[in-house]
Amino acid sequence: MWVPWFRNLQTITPLASGPNLRVPLCVTPFACLLLLFVILRLWSSFDVRNATGYLVFYMLMGAAWLGVATRLLPWFAISARDDVLERGNPAALWTVLGALVGITLCFAGGNIGDGPGWWVVVFCGLLSTGALFGLLWVVDLLVAVSDAVTADRDPASGIRLGAFLAAEGLVLGRAVAGDWHSAGETIADFVRHGWPAAALALFTVGFQRALAPTAERPQRGAAAGFPPALLLLATGAGWVAHLGRFE
Repeated sequence: MWVPWFRNLQTITPLASGPNLRVPLCVTPFACLLLLFVILRLWSSFDVRNATGYLVFYMLMGAAWLGVATRLLPWFAISARDDVLERGNPAALWTVLGALVGITLCFAGGNIGDGPGWWVVVFCGLLSTGALFGLLWVVDLLVAVSDAVTADRDPASGIRLGAFLAAEGLVLGRAVAGDWHSAGETIADFVRHGWPAAALALFTVGFQRALAPTAERPQRGAAAGFPPALLLLATGAGWVAHLGRFE
């Protein structure tokens, strides 16, 4: 899954995008896997966290999960290859990095707690990752944020969208965390613990409506991106802290 990703980093001419864009694309997937490993070692099922074979299995599953999910980003008109590497678009880089972190957190949340087997992880991961992409679709449908990132190359929009995806990963990953009891209970917990994800989407829509690039100001600059981005991340982290330890 990752061979094309790293091959593109080597084969696409560096005249299109410099190290400031390529290095983050190279390093972030490994950082995401490190994050997944830490979560597996600390909070996965009791029979996984100290078993090398299981840890390797779920790490490989996580790498494949992240790889497949990155193939879905072009469906939302955001591509690491086309927008970042070939067009040198730093706004798209922020979005891609946020998506990598958010998807990793969604999958990692499905690994938290005791469960009967790998299929539980897949069920929870599909629930959280599907919700993340669904909310991204809704946001893009309402405010066309992908156009602001890819066509207008607006850094502020890219920063806000990347933070939105990372914050969604925090909330949705926590919403599927916990010991497994049944599919019905998992869905009920997901709704009860994950509803702030919809609020984050509404916040992002509001920020984009207020701060989207215009004809008079085609690019707002990073200063219009970081404060809303920090607010989105703080909201997601605050909700996770409010829920406390998983059950």
